[in-house]
Amino acid sequence: MGFKREIFPFLLMLFVLLPTGYYFAGSIVYNGVAFTNTDCWGNFDQNTPEQFAPLRNEVPLNESQNSENISSNIMTGLSEYWWPGYESATIDVEDEDIYLSAWYLKQDESMPWVIFVHGIRGCKSDGSILLPSGMLANAGFNVVVFDLRDHGESSIDDNRVSGGQDEWVDVIAVFDWVIDEHNAKPEDIGIYGNSMGAGTAAIAFTLDDRIQSVWLESGYSDMGDIVVEELEFQGYPTFLGGAGIFAGKIIAGQNLVEHYPIDAATDIGERHMYVVHGNQDKRVRVHHGEKMCDEAFENGNESKITCWFKDSVIRYDVGEGMESDEHQTLMLTDTAEYESRIVDFFTDSLM
Repeated sequence: MGFKREIFPFLLMLFVLLPTGYYFAGSIVYNGVAFTNTDCWGNFDQNTPEQFAPLRNEVPLNESQNSENISSNIMTGLSEYWWPGYESATIDVEDEDIYLSAWYLKQDESMPWVIFVHGIRGCKSDGSILLPSGMLANAGFNVVVFDLRDHGESSIDDNRVSGGQDEWVDVIAVFDWVIDEHNAKPEDIGIYGNSMGAGTAAIAFTLDDRIQSVWLESGYSDMGDIVVEELEFQGYPTFLGGAGIFAGKIIAGQNLVEHYPIDAATDIGERHMYVVHGNQDKRVRVHHGEKMCDEAFENGNESKITCWFKDSVIRYDVGEGMESDEHQTLMLTDTAEYESRIVDFFTDSLM
């Protein structure tokens, strides 16, 4: 009996402390990984559609003192992709106290529209969004770039991202705005997303079958995998992935694994998808793109999906010695081919 009396308080303490510790560790992880950066890494200070450059350490990449594998289109011909004459818009998200800040270029009512969705802690000023939008603007498309909630100049909800679980609603809000304000037909509107924006676009594609075509650049397919990989990328122990997901539910009422981008590849139907990924990508690993394509093939969607995987690494010196990058770089290493592919895809799928 004495032993039982002694062990009971110990067990009770464990019963209380272990869940508390689990939640505390998870909250640190969740808040660290999910925070946003509303100043967009310096992009706001330099980039608009009428004059922009891909930035590294807030320095235009085309001003690199030394570079490798960056195409001449970027180093000497970047101005070809600028789109002057753009307008600004504020777009309300239905049934939510949230507005989205957008830039758009309407050139021809008979031409399709493409909506561009940026990545985590990015914004509409990001060169990785403005460059491909400029490629399509050059081809006569109408284009929209916008800030997701908790990014850039859009509403600040809770200063956290949800990996597309909430943000997909923003994509649909912009989609509906194009229809309502510019008399576009749903079948004439495509979506482009990169990184987290690709995951978000894939979720929107899954949940709204009005979207006829989607381009997924360097995106993730599996929410469970990307949560663990994001922890590793930011220096947290990966075994705390479950704790972070649990804390997200408690702190923000957010289920980070409710919607999986890979579901978009399961039922493409008569719609169209393009998956692009650099083989050396360390930020979002190439296996995500490969899984998306494998899922489409396994479900008989070979004719509706195109997959482009290629080696792509840039090296540059913007004043701090030679550095390298592998994420979202095909548009920088293979600019002419990228432009040809994106124009052909949205022309074929929307026109």
